[in-house]
Parts: sequence; C-alpha cells; structure tokens
Amino acid sequence: MTVDTDNNKIALAMEANVNAKVRADVVDYLARTGMGVADFGRRIGYTSETLRKFLNDRYESVGRSASHLRTAMQSYMEQHPIQAPTRIHGDLYETANVRAIRDTFQRLLPRPVAYMIYAPPGSQKTFVLEHEVARLNLEELPKNGHGRRAYYVYARQGIKPRDLMKRIAIACGSHAHSQIDQTLLSLRHDFGTRRVLLIIDEAQHLSHDCLETLRELLDQPPYFSLLLSGSHHLPAMFDEFSQKFEQWNSRIIAKVRLPGLQREEGRAIVRREIGSILAERKDRDQARIIDSLIDSATVKDAYADNASYINVRTLTNALDQIKVQAEQAQTTTEPAVPEEAIA
Repeated sequence: MTVDTDNNKIALAMEANVNAKVRADVVDYLARTGMGVADFGRRIGYTSETLRKFLNDRYESVGRSASHLRTAMQSYMEQHPIQAPTRIHGDLYETANVRAIRDTFQRLLPRPVAYMIYAPPGSQKTFVLEHEVARLNLEELPKNGHGRRAYYVYARQGIKPRDLMKRIAIACGSHAHSQIDQTLLSLRHDFGTRRVLLIIDEAQHLSHDCLETLRELLDQPPYFSLLLSGSHHLPAMFDEFSQKFEQWNSRIIAKVRLPGLQREEGRAIVRREIGSILAERKDRDQARIIDSLIDSATVKDAYADNASYINVRTLTNALDQIKVQAEQAQTTTEPAVPEEAIA
C-alpha cells in the first residue's frame, strides 16, 4: 500500500503546533528518565520506528494524523510523572539504626555538608535510607518549589564517573546527558534554589575519580548535601588512602557507625511479627523461641574485632518463613513454629 506523503503533510500541518509541544515534552521526559526511544515506544504500544519518525518530524510517512500517538504518549507521562520518590514500601521498625539515620538526615539538610554512615551487611541500611527519603519528600511535597528533597542512588561495583552522574540526574528527575559537564549544568538549573540531600549507597564501590566528580556537587552549585553509605570497607578505604582522599576527609563532618539492632529491639520485632502465632505457646516457650530466632540471626563482625551483631535480614527472613508455615498449618496438624525452635 502506497503512503500519500504529500497529502499527509498537508493534514499534519493542521496539528503542527500541538505536535511540536508534545514532541518537546517527550524529548524532555526521555532525557530526565534516561529511558530510550525503543523502551518508551514499547511501553505505549508503538514501534521505535514510528516514535522516531514523530520525534524527527517525519510522521507523514506513517499517517495523516498523530492524535492517537500523542494521546498514548501524554497518557503514559501523566501516569508516570517525574517526581521525587514518595512511596513508602513496607513497615519500618523504630530502632536505634533508624533514629541514627533520621538524625543524620536532619544534620545534613540545613546546609551543604557531607556525612558517612556505615554498618555490616544485613543491617538494612538500604531499606531505612529509601524509607526516610520517601518520608522526607512526602512531608516536603506541599511546599512546592521551596520544599527540601532527598534522592537515593545505588553505586554498583566498578561504576564510572559518567554513569554515576547519569544515575544521579535520573534519580533527581534532571537531564542525563552523555557529558558530565552538561549533566552538572542541568542539576544546577533544576536545583539552584532548593536544598537537596543526595544519598550514595554502597559508596565503597566508588573510585577516586567518582568521588572527585561527586565532590563538585557539594563544593559548587547546586551545593547538595551528601551522605555516603556503605559497609565497613567505606571508612577503611578513606583511612587507608587518607592522602588520596584528603579533600574528602576534610569535608566529611562525621563518620557514623550505625549501632545495629539491639537484642530487645529484636525481641519487639519478633513479637510484633509473629506474636499471634506464639500466643498458642506457654510464656516460657515463647521466650525460648524468640531468643532462639535472635541467636540464629546473630553473626560475627569481622571488621569490628568479631563483635556480635544481629543480622536484620536473616531475622526478618526467618519470621517470614514462620508466617508462611503458619498459613500452611491452618490446613494441617503441623505446628506453625517447629518444635526444634524451643528445644
């Protein structure tokens, strides 16, 4: 079937202004989300070829009107707006770790400073950080253009400075350019009048070049506050290469070791999660089960003279398993909590 491109051009001229507006919106949306044309087209049900022709103002080879495509693109962007994360997933237990991270947030927000927090694996730093980021943004959202913001970025092993800056730009809803300087300009433009806290998790993966690039966000506009989070490798890295990280060490106000889950906090979590299941047991047996679960989740910290700590991930995984067993036990005669747990 031959496409009448001449007549299509004439018809499309009637909607040139609205097409240009939507085209600009889509280009901006893709730049801020880091989404590719093919990926965006797949999400709205159009081929990448069709979408590229629209974005390049060559839609006459497709049809005489782009109204359906415009509707699909606008609908998707409205349903998936670019905004600071505000969705809180899961329950957050009020522990010493949570209070320490929350206190650190408050110390970082008033002015551009840098902090470091660290803890052994399984301390659930990431969950607490993401939860507190969402909570802060939700509280500040009504302040519109003047509200403070927090953004979370995960640093994978071997990440390069350009990729790190792209992740930061996408997390902040800013333009993720292929050049670092352009990305910095976009961040300066978007956050010139707003206080921002940027959290880099697993920061022990960052190279010296990545850290130096990151430092520019602290020392120069937009003057972000920075929180580096990681394992015990993070402060060890800064101490071992103190001369190399001299500039950073002079800027980090405090290196905070998270206190970890206290035993009584662990008991409270167990009671909260499976208290109804334990209710069928005698008080003495309940105490034994709780202590047994905590003991099973207690491990040695090789970076703290083999001091013991409770691995929160191990504990919560065990509790989830017990709840699954409890659901299955409703249709069998098996106990929800295995007898060996109170041996």
